Amino acid sequence: MAPASHGLLGRIQRANDVASHRFGPHTAEVEAFIAAVGQLTPWQWRQVQTTRRLVGSVSKDPTGGSDSARSIQAAIRSSDGRISEPMARAGEVLFDTLVKKGDEKQVTAWQAMTALIMRSHLPALKFAVHYAPFAAMIPPSGADVLDPKTRRFLALLEDLSREQLADLARRWRIEPAASRALLQAVAKRRHGTSEETVAVAALSVIPHHLVGDEGWAAVRTAVHGGRVLAALGELTPDEAAQLWAPLEPAIPLASLSQVEPAPRTAVVHTVANAIKTITRPPRSRAPAPSGMKVAALYGPNHAEVAAFIKGLAELSPIQWLRVLDRRKLVASVTREGTVEPAGVVRSILIALQATRDLDTYTRCRAFAAVERAGFAVEAQGGVNPDQVRLAMTPFEPSIAFEALNGGGFAHKVATLDRSDWERVAAAAPEANVEAVAPLVVAGTALIDFFGGRSDDEAVATWHAVSALVHRQQLTPIKFAASYAPFASAIPVTNPRSLGAMVSRYVTAVGRLGASQCATLARAWQLDDELSSVLSRAVADGGARPGEEAAALAAVVTVPMRLAAGGGWAAVKTAAFGGRVIAVRTRLTAQQLEALWEPIQPAIPLSSLSAPARARR
Repeated sequence: MAPASHGLLGRIQRANDVASHRFGPHTAEVEAFIAAVGQLTPWQWRQVQTTRRLVGSVSKDPTGGSDSARSIQAAIRSSDGRISEPMARAGEVLFDTLVKKGDEKQVTAWQAMTALIMRSHLPALKFAVHYAPFAAMIPPSGADVLDPKTRRFLALLEDLSREQLADLARRWRIEPAASRALLQAVAKRRHGTSEETVAVAALSVIPHHLVGDEGWAAVRTAVHGGRVLAALGELTPDEAAQLWAPLEPAIPLASLSQVEPAPRTAVVHTVANAIKTITRPPRSRAPAPSGMKVAALYGPNHAEVAAFIKGLAELSPIQWLRVLDRRKLVASVTREGTVEPAGVVRSILIALQATRDLDTYTRCRAFAAVERAGFAVEAQGGVNPDQVRLAMTPFEPSIAFEALNGGGFAHKVATLDRSDWERVAAAAPEANVEAVAPLVVAGTALIDFFGGRSDDEAVATWHAVSALVHRQQLTPIKFAASYAPFASAIPVTNPRSLGAMVSRYVTAVGRLGASQCATLARAWQLDDELSSVLSRAVADGGARPGEEAAALAAVVTVPMRLAAGGGWAAVKTAAFGGRVIAVRTRLTAQQLEALWEPIQPAIPLSSLSAPARARR
């Protein structure tokens, strides 16, 4: 895509290039929000506006702003770059959805939607200020993945009196050493939704009692408490006590350990329950569709994962044979061997089935414990016995690790009951439950499907769904190695988003011969200057679709042509070619030719140009 392309045609071209993530990294959640906000009833809109006014009574980051719906739409249509492309595309859809709504409702929804788009880059409190009006009606993803102490904290926060909230509003100061420890602990978490959930709840509760600067100070203190709780596993008891000191008079830290198990249905609505009911809805009003309450269950790639789960049930026996054949081909060139043995996968599925009635946080902890122990048991011969024993600690005394293999571990896991799983989750090491939750939900949706499948089919499917859920965290070639068996049966790459030249390259990779694969397998190296040029060109992620498509084609084609060693090297070179050709317009002709040298003998650059039209 040429940097100079502007206007309508340029925007259409850019939209095609990023079709799979047209609204940014949180596309699935943004799409769910737009769909849900268009279905809000008049009573729900009154709730939204009431909560917005409450937030405005304490917020120093006013939600009202000076922009009107008309000025926002004018900025969206302009090409001056004030609004990013993902935000502009989402804005067009949002305003089309709310075309019959008033100016105030459109602006409120716009602010919440932009907060979702920028969610990964906004502080928790700033996100909450803009999204809180909709949190009760359309809970953000991750609101149900809360550890027990945070759930207890939210419950106690809701019950605080005005005097106790005034204690939170007092000025306070943290010692530098404890503050540094908190910053280091927070830095280890890529994105913490629990702090956002606390911020939303605080903005929904505190303005009923305190307003102005006093209310804002109390909100900030409550959000600080959420941050401390999220990082509690990385802090020493002394550091935790120092950091919790501003909240201790109102909510003693020790009181958060008195956790009562919450029903699973109640956990999903933690934030919604924190928001006070202002007006009782009319009795004749039908309840809102239940689908509005859940957004992006499977994480940022919700739409792709949902399509994959649906597509699995429609695969024919012939397609399954092709899937298994492709899996063998991929395994013949990858260097990782069996990423997750059948015993580990079966253990995970048993755990997902057995913990269905537990809350999401407990399920994620149990899932992480089973996965860790399963790998340790399966690799007993290659790891230190002490490491295996450590991984099995959460399962003792119910399961001892001696004389177990992966399959034996799965049989033992199947004997655990609800109380055993709660104990396993409590004893398991800290895990990033926010990252694990989408995979737990996706695995649960596939439990019935896995029941009638062979081990090979189950392992291939689990690898693929895991890769889809964590697609943005995996390198393109690693994603391709896991998903390639299903790439033709359930495509996840939109050919239109690749562009003509990238599509021709992917086709050429799929038609490689033995000699061409051997050429790609030769060793090569880029100089530092060229490597820096390419790194800058791909920094925004624009090359990822092309590199993924090339890798998906290569991991299946190369093993069929190159029986001897060197297959993995050829796959890496082919994927590198996809990266280069995807950003060709950001390179000079000389840079492109230099970067293409490793691929040139197998796939000449000139062969990817558009064919000349025959003269009549």
